[in-house]
Amino acid sequence: MGIAARGLAAAARRAGLRAIVLDLFGDEDTRALAVEAIPLRRLGGFRIDPADLAEQLAVHAGPDLPIVLGTGFEQAPEMVDELAARFRLVGNGSATIARLKQPLAFAGLLAGLGIAHPRVFPERAPDGVRTLEKRIGGSGGCHVRPADAVGGSDRYLQEFVEGRTVSALFLGDGSEARLLGFSEQWSAPTPDAPFRYGGAAGPILLDPAIGQDVAAALGRLVAATGLVGLASADLVLHPPGWSLIEVNPRPGATLDVFDRPPLPPLLDLHFDACAGTLPDLPPLLPGEGVEVRAAGILYAPAFIEMRLDALPGWVADRPPQGTRIEAGEPVCTVLAAGHDLTEARAQLARRMDRIWRELSTASRKAAE
Repeated sequence: MGIAARGLAAAARRAGLRAIVLDLFGDEDTRALAVEAIPLRRLGGFRIDPADLAEQLAVHAGPDLPIVLGTGFEQAPEMVDELAARFRLVGNGSATIARLKQPLAFAGLLAGLGIAHPRVFPERAPDGVRTLEKRIGGSGGCHVRPADAVGGSDRYLQEFVEGRTVSALFLGDGSEARLLGFSEQWSAPTPDAPFRYGGAAGPILLDPAIGQDVAAALGRLVAATGLVGLASADLVLHPPGWSLIEVNPRPGATLDVFDRPPLPPLLDLHFDACAGTLPDLPPLLPGEGVEVRAAGILYAPAFIEMRLDALPGWVADRPPQGTRIEAGEPVCTVLAAGHDLTEARAQLARRMDRIWRELSTASRKAAE
């Protein structure tokens, strides 16, 4: 369950599991992948309504049901505690999430572990230091913007680090980490949200020394926090090395990139890691029959209604017919692949242009 749980539903299907999915969208492919797909009520923007979640779970779930959380719970530890008390939570509890998502505590933890990271400021940036304002527990990048002072009690400032943005997918068993691969990430900026998440592509090849350093750092972090299951670490590569920006202690958007051979089903690995077992696997690398896959979020440049009768197989998160999508809201996920990163991203750009033209044309004709 999560804000958008189609990726989890697909991962469950690949692992041979029968999933009940709860999210905010109820997309058509989510419904096709799940035994049951239950759309949740949203509270302002893309926040899950805790009362509706509790009500739906009371109707559709039993106490022995294993629960896997996706995006949307980092800023609501009380929801995580309630779920853990009522169900078998396969993932991280609120204590681990707090250690990773409370900015000042997390920065102090990284300093103690010797892991490079940007400085964090609770109220105002020192003179001459470029900073970004972020929401505590926020996801998706829409909450991130340049600022030199915080605008609310749920915000903080993080030093801006310029460089290449990558993500490390890894597993934790509470004491050790296993690196599964690296992906490149990018933004889909708007004037109000210059760091809005745009997509990811991988696997990518990094300098082996950096890869080893990141893997060792993740091992120290897992041992210090007790993190379990699938997680991702957002990094910025820069001369002379790299900085850890944040950790997302849950399965995330790069399921679309990595959940395929030669890796075993990632949800199987998640369940095993939460039970204390890590696989003996090397990180996934491009080449030798492993193509680079890309997954990008198509945001609506203008208002549309979903009126396209058929969507290509490389489109995921498919809105139901008649869905009204406002300018700036996510429309769907577009998938692509190539022999290398450049080829995969080029195909993705072509497909995103094509699907928007087709969607907007169908919407316009339906309105005439």
